[in-house]
Amino acid sequence: MMAARLSGGLDRLLLAAAALLLAAGLGWQNGLGRADAVLYDAAVNALRHRPSPDIVIVAIDDRSLAQLGRWPWNRERDADLIERIAAQGPRAIGLDLLLSEPDATDPQGDRALAAALRRSGAVVLPVFMASLSSRGYDAVPPIPPLAEAAGALGHVSVEMDPDGIVRSVFLREGARGRWYDHFAVALLRAAGHGDAVRTLPGRHEHGGAPAAPPADDGFWHRDNWAHIAFAGPPGTYRTVSAADVLSGKAAADAFRDKIVLVGPTAIGLGDVYPTPVSGQSIPMSGVEISASIADDLLAGRMRMRALPWQSAAFALAMVALLLPGLWLASPRRALALTAALMVATAAVGFLALHAGLWLPPGAPLAVMLLLYPLWVWRRLEAAVAYLGAELDRLHRHDPVLPRAAPAAGDLVDRRIEALRQAADQLRALHLFIASTLESLPDATLVAGDDGAVLLGNRAAARYFGLPPAELRGAALGRLLRGLRPLQAGAAAVGTPLERLDTGALGLECRDDRGGEFLYKRIASPGLPGRGRVWIVCLVDLHALRQAERKRDEALRFLSHDMRAPQTSIQTLLDLYEADSDSLPQHELLARIRAHAGRTLELAEAFVQAARVESMPFGTEPLDYSDIVLDAVDACWEQAEARRIRLRTALPPNGAWGEGNRTLLARALINVVSNAIKYSPPGSPVDCDVRPVQGGWCLAVRDRGRGIDEAGRARLFEPFARLGGEGDGEPPGIGLGLTFTKTVVERHGGRVEVDSRPGEGTEFRLCLPGSAQPEDGGA
Repeated sequence: MMAARLSGGLDRLLLAAAALLLAAGLGWQNGLGRADAVLYDAAVNALRHRPSPDIVIVAIDDRSLAQLGRWPWNRERDADLIERIAAQGPRAIGLDLLLSEPDATDPQGDRALAAALRRSGAVVLPVFMASLSSRGYDAVPPIPPLAEAAGALGHVSVEMDPDGIVRSVFLREGARGRWYDHFAVALLRAAGHGDAVRTLPGRHEHGGAPAAPPADDGFWHRDNWAHIAFAGPPGTYRTVSAADVLSGKAAADAFRDKIVLVGPTAIGLGDVYPTPVSGQSIPMSGVEISASIADDLLAGRMRMRALPWQSAAFALAMVALLLPGLWLASPRRALALTAALMVATAAVGFLALHAGLWLPPGAPLAVMLLLYPLWVWRRLEAAVAYLGAELDRLHRHDPVLPRAAPAAGDLVDRRIEALRQAADQLRALHLFIASTLESLPDATLVAGDDGAVLLGNRAAARYFGLPPAELRGAALGRLLRGLRPLQAGAAAVGTPLERLDTGALGLECRDDRGGEFLYKRIASPGLPGRGRVWIVCLVDLHALRQAERKRDEALRFLSHDMRAPQTSIQTLLDLYEADSDSLPQHELLARIRAHAGRTLELAEAFVQAARVESMPFGTEPLDYSDIVLDAVDACWEQAEARRIRLRTALPPNGAWGEGNRTLLARALINVVSNAIKYSPPGSPVDCDVRPVQGGWCLAVRDRGRGIDEAGRARLFEPFARLGGEGDGEPPGIGLGLTFTKTVVERHGGRVEVDSRPGEGTEFRLCLPGSAQPEDGGA
């Protein structure tokens, strides 16, 4: 098994090395020729730019030939054309016409054209490359009178790729000791844009340095090789027909401060070439190509082809990025990664071209296309070998799992089916254990003997406040350090809780938040490589304790509070039966009525307290000031009977919130009633509404005897009576403040008490506020 794995790994290492070498080799060859040329043309078309408005072409087009006669024209007409253009004050004029021979039919025309060139002062004429049988290659300049009159000369050669498409140009060419700048370069110099062409872009032939003057070796030399960033197809630059110029129909300022190129665009007149933006069916004239070169130089937009080492490094880097994904990812993800990296390779080439460097993407794309199927084939071979070995291993050692039934299909399908049948039982067992653990209502953890958590259910994640992913691997001791035992035992004498085997009975504990739990830690058979494991469970005792408290309260209520007035009624009836004269009948009935009313009051208060704890209630926008006024009105008679003055202080614009008006009023009545009950006769009770952060505070302050610290601790306990009722007032039942606290808390508020013995007491019902309704609450 190990040998098979090593063999599969070695195969893939060799395949990866071969892919890297192939990518580097193809990259060093500067791509895949025609395939990269197609990608380059697509990128050039996508990267078209706005043509410069400072470049204008005067076209000798079909309309000019139709109006002015067949080509060539006499040179007096050429001179007239130059004179008319120069009259508008262009920055420079490039006359892209073949002028290498004198006009034998009209010598005066050569002199007229030379005179026009001198007067214009900034006219550039072309130099052509010719193959001369006696001297090899040489430059063919205009005839001497015109060459001497021109402002500058420039070559008009372009570089044609093997597929016949013009994509690049050499900005310097020459022979026999003289360099000629390209026609566009000379034109920019004549137009005063020398800064744009002071250092020519492009690749050099000799170690990256500008070439020396060409030797007199019969060869045509070239330097500063750059690619053209075409603005668009033929007709992109602003064009004026030569016929319109000669007839005076051109605009009076059509050429002012412009760079003007004059040349033939009619089919069959001059040099035309297929370009990436024109296609071979619509060739571009030489004068338009020169305009594109001038535009690129002016904007610093000329592009360079990557050097061989750059192309090799690019191809190597992109293929190297793919290899880790092929090695680690599944076939589907590897396919997605291959596709994504192929798109990224094309995008990098596109972005690099936009930045001025052409990195041919053909080499890395071809290697990626070849590498993926080869890699998948090797992985499939390794998978088939592994599946076969695993099947043999499963059934060789006293198998628990049944031998797989023969399956139809190819070899891979048969072996996958056999393993699937064997794994189904293990998967079912795993799912059963995992679902059982998750479904437990109590916080349950499975930890290793080293104290690291291996598994935990949702209840444990909620209790410890950790995402399930962070719960796994956490230290059990750190999670349990907030638990303290509530009973004596081994844990109480120093044994860490996470190390205590509690058995099935467990150990009662309390956490830092006051929650009570039954802690259980039981050993379980270990896992391979992990040793013994422990199951830790925290059983929440809160519901049990709450049920016990409710039971005790109900028993106390029934056995004492409800029983006392019934016992009194029974006693009165027994006395009356024994001696009817001992108690007048009207007094007997009055006492029975009082005890029965006390019973009803107890039952109603108990039911209200239980209902407000659990039953839902509706809310509405309300003014807390109205709640205070309702409570004062309800307690007015009680206050008058004790000569208590009820004083209110309310905000002028209301105190708005949301709640149940009936419940809040009843809760506040309990507080006001207690204040009246425990205040000296003739004293005031203040009922105020004050703003607090986030809401309002309903405050009731009396001048009574106050409540000591022990009394304040029991103040809101059910059936708690603090004693000392004032001036013959009957004792309370101990549920009023419990009801008040429950109502306020269910409204999202809190109850505060400030009291000192002998100085009085202030209760504050703090409730959340809200914006005033648009209708003002009317």
